Order: sequence, then C-alpha cells, then structure tokens
Amino acid sequence: MSKRVTIEALADWLKRRDDVVLLGHISPDGDTVGSSLAVWHALRSLGKRAVVCLPEGVPGMYANLPGADVARTPEDELPFAPKAALAVDVSERDRLGEAGVSLFDACPERAALDHHQTNPGFGQLYALDGEAAAAGEMVVDLIAALGVPLSREMAQCLFVAISTDCGHFSYANTRPETFRAAARCVEAGIDIAAITEGLYRTRTEGRTRLLGLVLSGLERSSDGRLAWARLTEDMLRKAGARREDNEGIVNYLQEMAGVRLAVLAEQRGATTKFSLRSKAPVNVARDVAAPLGGGGHELASGVTLQLPLEEALEKVLAQARAALDHTEERAKHHL
Repeated sequence: MSKRVTIEALADWLKRRDDVVLLGHISPDGDTVGSSLAVWHALRSLGKRAVVCLPEGVPGMYANLPGADVARTPEDELPFAPKAALAVDVSERDRLGEAGVSLFDACPERAALDHHQTNPGFGQLYALDGEAAAAGEMVVDLIAALGVPLSREMAQCLFVAISTDCGHFSYANTRPETFRAAARCVEAGIDIAAITEGLYRTRTEGRTRLLGLVLSGLERSSDGRLAWARLTEDMLRKAGARREDNEGIVNYLQEMAGVRLAVLAEQRGATTKFSLRSKAPVNVARDVAAPLGGGGHELASGVTLQLPLEEALEKVLAQARAALDHTEERAKHHL
C-alpha cells in the first residue's frame, strides 16, 4: 500500500537513505531527465551515492546537461547495488519500462515524485502535486527541503525540466509557482539565452526531415476537430533521425486551426506508442488515454498499445471521437 506524503517527508526519507537509484520514464523528456539529474546533484552534495537510470538513455538534446554524461540505463551495470529507488516524473509504475520496473522492485525501499494527475501512487511512499506544471517545480522545493543550496548545475537541469513541460511558460498548466521555481533557477546564475537556443531554436537535420515526412501524411476528420499522423520506423530510416526526434511533433497537429484533439501514432515494432494533445475542455487523459491504459495531464497524455500501428490507431481514434462527442454533450448540458 502506497502512502502519499509531503515534499518535506520525502526529503526526510532521502536524508536517511544512501545508494539511491533515480529512475525516469520511458521515452525520457526534459522533465524526467532534468529533474532526475537535479536530485542526483543534490544527493551527491550530501555525500550520498546515487545514480540516474533512464530507459533508452539521455536524449541528444539534453546531453549537455550537467551530469548527463554519467547517467545510465536500467540495463547497465551500476556502480553500486541500489538500496533505495526514487521514480521521478513517472505517472505510473509501468512507465518505468520493463527493466526499470525490475530495478525499482529490486530495491528494498521505494518512493516516487510526480506531478501527473492520473498517477495512482506507487512505491512505499509518493509525493504528488497534480497542479504543478512539471516535476521540476517539485524538485526545486525538494532540494530546499534537503537543506541543499541550489547550485548552477542543479538550476540548469531544473530550468530545462520546468520550461519543456510548460511549453516555455505558454501552456495552461503554467501557474505563479512555475514562474517562482524558474526564478530561483535564474537567481542561481543559469544562462537562459543559451538554454533556450539549444531547446527551441536548434534542430538536427534528421529531426527536420522527420518532421516533414510525418506532417506530409497528416489526416483530419471531416469536421476538422480531430487530426492524426503516423511515425513509422521507415520514416526514421529515411530521415536519418533518432527515436527521440519525435518529441514535439504532435504539437504541430494540435496547432492547426479548428483542431481540438491531436494524435501521433509511433510505430515501435509490434507495439504502437501514442502522443495525445487536446484543447480545453477536452480532457485527453481522462477520456482517451486512461480508458486505454495510459495517463498524463488533461491536455497532454499518452498511451502504448500492444498492437500493430493501424489496428492501434483505429482503436485510439475511436476513443478520441467518442471523447470529442462526450465533451460536446457535456457542454450543451451546461448551457
């Protein structure tokens, strides 16, 4: 049975433990990478042994973050046998990936820190703030609760974590606390211009070509509310792109005028991974992802189905259409 705790209680838990493995979610994004690395820096400053393990490793766009060069994958040989595990920005246990789940479960002591509203809670204890724009927001408070000064290295990792999960402070999840957390990172001496250039104004040739291939095949429902596209393994090969180059492509679908819900279906062997985005009041996590076994935020979520691409896409689109219809019905009843 998992126990929900405060950030301060989680900090006390960490203070009393050593040999900690910090685990992120599959298809690591800026939040899980930056937040995990920041906690790693904080634990090391307390003299503790810690290691960051991310499924598939650190994506190239985050490879310059302090500490990224020593991060591992759950399959790697670790520098020590972990006694405690902390899942960071992981919305549900299975999002750790198969190897990550095994590593998490093998630790005698287990905890989680997350900001996804759909998180059911896992580990022996967990800290959850479903209103936070990013796990990075929570980690800023965690580091303070640990009694550790926020170093420039931690701040750089956390600014990336926060900025990437709130659309560089443009998404609806951005709240006053988001700006306050980011301000603390700025006060620590980070170079915002350099970070922003790397995150939002630099793109590899492979990612650029992949973007063109995916968007050239976009489709839209007859009423224009729903848009979707496919990302196949063949597209990756043709573009010379890496798997991580898919990040953010779904947003181009969502940004089309009139689109209320966007779906990107990514072929991964015999399985299909979906990135889902919506515009309020459509709750894509509750009405599309969760019924299919996924989760996330109201307007940004995901799900992976153990089905071939076309079969999986048909299932997700059916759920998406139903979600749009139900949202319209609810709106009518509130008039």
